[in-house]
Amino acid sequence: MKYGLICYNYLENVGNEIQSIAARRFLPEVDYYVDFNNLSEFRADEEFKMIMNAWYLHDKKSWPPVDENINPLLIAMHLNTNNQNTPEAFLSDESRDFLTKYGPVGARDPLTQEFLKSNGIDSYFSGCLTLTLKGNPDVEKEDYIVLVDVSDDVVSFVRSKTDKQIYVVSQGLPTDLNKRKLTKKYHFLEDRIYTSREKFFYGECLLNLYQRASCVITKRLHVALPCLALETPVLLINDDIINGEIRFSGFKEWFDFITLDEYKANYNIFDVNNPPENRKDYLKYRKNLISTVKDFTGHENPSFNTFDYNEFSTLFLSKLNNYLNETNRYVFTLEDRISELESQIQAQNELINQMENSNSWKLTKPLRNIRNR
Repeated sequence: MKYGLICYNYLENVGNEIQSIAARRFLPEVDYYVDFNNLSEFRADEEFKMIMNAWYLHDKKSWPPVDENINPLLIAMHLNTNNQNTPEAFLSDESRDFLTKYGPVGARDPLTQEFLKSNGIDSYFSGCLTLTLKGNPDVEKEDYIVLVDVSDDVVSFVRSKTDKQIYVVSQGLPTDLNKRKLTKKYHFLEDRIYTSREKFFYGECLLNLYQRASCVITKRLHVALPCLALETPVLLINDDIINGEIRFSGFKEWFDFITLDEYKANYNIFDVNNPPENRKDYLKYRKNLISTVKDFTGHENPSFNTFDYNEFSTLFLSKLNNYLNETNRYVFTLEDRISELESQIQAQNELINQMENSNSWKLTKPLRNIRNR
């Protein structure tokens, strides 16, 4: 049997890779890396199994997979129904046939389960596969705090409460060391800077950082859930979580899920100098997920770690210091060229408008009509 793993060849949020790292722990090997945005186009030369946990959907043309060789496990799936592409893709006849054939669908959250069931598709609440992550058992906790993608106000507040070492990190890969930032219009070009392998490595680095931490504070779902699995005390700050009610439904009872103002008013809820243990509500879902996925693949690796860190970190840091700047130059040159072409098009359109509004253009209209006959 061959095995496939979802990869992300253009998305910069490493939370996606962390979901695949969780799936990879149950694979004896990875024979096919399948690009998430091209699921419907992928073809294998023989039967393969693939765990389908992911956040769906960006491009409705990418769903459903149609390769007859695929043997999928539909588990820990989140459907972003705020995007109209998602209902259109998942409720198509082809999708219904696929989900019925390989279901029931394990929904990452209750709202996804409700959407599927209300449309006649069998589904159950599985929880997120990152709950099954398992770190290195020989790693000991260290006395530092990790703040992930939180506001400067959160950072300042935590610093005022402790003398511990604080690491402020992001699940978004660094895309600009010394150069200007891309404008929002061309932001997607930044995602081409890293390969999938490098993003998997960065995801593992973050998970190792979380495992060793004394505690973590974040707004990210795929920081909070891995911290549960790695038994690292975690606090969720929900001041600016996009679609938080949807994405965190089913999980909020497992954490302290509060605003910064609420945290300031009730700091003892999560004292970073003596953080409370995480609640244990998730454990039954972790157990069921491990059982289901292990039965599907027949395999379970002892840890999520796969890289030789001494070897690969040198290559990765070298890319940050050298190749990244080269890539940035290319990307920014491309942005400048696109802007230049857009300016030329605008100038040409203005010239055409001037010509069409001129008296000579209006006077010669009869002649043009004769010529066009």
